[in-house]
Amino acid sequence: MKRILLIILLSIPLYAAHQPEETFTIWGRIVDHGFSPIESFSIQVFELDTAANQKKIIQDFKVSDDNGEFLIKNLHPETYMIEITVENYARYGILKTVGNRNESVGEIVLQNTW
Repeated sequence: MKRILLIILLSIPLYAAHQPEETFTIWGRIVDHGFSPIESFSIQVFELDTAANQKKIIQDFKVSDDNGEFLIKNLHPETYMIEITVENYARYGILKTVGNRNESVGEIVLQNTW
């Protein structure tokens, strides 16, 4: 019995060390000034290093969605800079902090550049 208990106690740290770290998501919706969804856009997600005053790109992808919705996955709890680029619209940037839950940036209204 003591041997089984010892094996269990020794295996607990091994199980905890191999447990995957939980990740979270940020979602939102992109619309134009008339609140119509923008169906195609690019998103870049940056990690911020405030000590070195630098940013490091961690995700760069294109979205094609009839409702203008997007989902950024596999984020760890920290602050991110999100840049949204759409042809003929002003580039949009936002800082978003992910805590211990999924987050929303809500509906983002882009302004035409023409």
